[in-house]
Amino acid sequence: MPELTIEEIAGVVKGEILNWEAKPGAEAEKSGRFLHYYFDTRDITSGQSLFFAMSGARDGHDFLPQLADKEGVAAVISQDFDYKARGIELPLIRVPDPLKAAQELAVYVRNKYRRIKYVGITGSAGKTTTKEFVYQLTSHKYRAYRSFLNWNNWIGMPFSLLNMKGNEDVAVFELAMSDPGIGEIDFLAGILRPDVAVLLNAFPVHLEFLESVDNVARGKAEILNHLAADDIAFINGDLDHVRRETRAKKGRKIYFGKNQKYNQVILEDILRNEHATAIVADFYGVEAQFDTPVINRVHVENLFAAIIVAQHLGMKHVEIQAALKEIKTLPGRGEIRHHGSFTIIDETYNSNPEALKKSLDWVDTEFKCAKIAVLGDMLELGKKEALFHREVGGYFAALGFERLITVGRRALDFVVGAAAKGFDKAKINSFDNASAAAEFLQEVAAPGSVILFKASRGIRLEKAVEEFCSDEK
Repeated sequence: MPELTIEEIAGVVKGEILNWEAKPGAEAEKSGRFLHYYFDTRDITSGQSLFFAMSGARDGHDFLPQLADKEGVAAVISQDFDYKARGIELPLIRVPDPLKAAQELAVYVRNKYRRIKYVGITGSAGKTTTKEFVYQLTSHKYRAYRSFLNWNNWIGMPFSLLNMKGNEDVAVFELAMSDPGIGEIDFLAGILRPDVAVLLNAFPVHLEFLESVDNVARGKAEILNHLAADDIAFINGDLDHVRRETRAKKGRKIYFGKNQKYNQVILEDILRNEHATAIVADFYGVEAQFDTPVINRVHVENLFAAIIVAQHLGMKHVEIQAALKEIKTLPGRGEIRHHGSFTIIDETYNSNPEALKKSLDWVDTEFKCAKIAVLGDMLELGKKEALFHREVGGYFAALGFERLITVGRRALDFVVGAAAKGFDKAKINSFDNASAAAEFLQEVAAPGSVILFKASRGIRLEKAVEEFCSDEK
């Protein structure tokens, strides 16, 4: 991030500067100038860092004493905080709300560095994977940046903006929503104002407060609210509810997907061999093929979206193809790994009904050997959570898996749905926690099996993967 001065920052956030005086001469070179911006004191390892003391589960002001011995560090504090009584001698900027100040500063940075092409990605599934793919592709031609991990909410996304270098050509961010949902993507899009917006999908998630998949689509479609006349949105046109919610939105819209009736960019085919995948696409009437080592079919759909973005940003086919040779997936998001004779499909980062069905279908189609599914609770599905789990259980029963292992209370409805569709109850085992499931799996998994692990993040099913793959047995 190019340096911002304490006076510049205070002016943007309308804050009062405390405990600081400009130093003369050489001493002024770094004094009151910041390159790094944080909301967690544990992440601060160098000078020229500005900490925002926000209130949440813990009050950030309680951690200000930890910064006392750090040279070149300052903090943004709330006007209600009595810094004198607490003996805080750091340079300070006092504002009504430190979180709002961080968001306002992010808007300022976005406007100051408008030469950068900003890409915003949203959807119920695949945001982080698509973001990483866009970053990996564009990095081969441009100076590229992407937001940290899954920093995609009203805290994470602004701080990701603040920690850019400012000399990038492309910056990629993901936008997510939680409770209450409606209005949240609009707020984030108002900060980012993406030059390129991507709406991947809208699945039945967060239904405990959004209530319907139409509301999910409505919330996700808010990413289009802040597009300028020369901006563009790439939208999954295969989903009826997504098309309905985006049709009336202003701006340039390009629909992509498999359905030729509704899309301008069409995913015509996915061709597989033992070690790679070919994506055959129709770009506005011109057919093109892209070869990639990524073999997870779900990831291929995310990669297709990333290719569309890279092409729009000026990358030629030959440049995209060169970048695809080095493309990599993320841990916990469809990662394929091997342990002895076993093939492990690690999708432990998250789960929802549609994503789970796609993963089950892909594993069933891809692998013709013995297959086991270890499935944990799908969270945030609201009043119909039991129905969603039972439907997926019924879907699973029609596939070619040899065994079902479930983890969690809600996952018991996978069992109900699978048994109702005729899956052998003797091949189903349920556990309260991931460790117990891993221990049982070590006993029953036949050598050479493919094992799919998938659950919502809160179930921590990654522990089952690690314990199953541990050599300490």
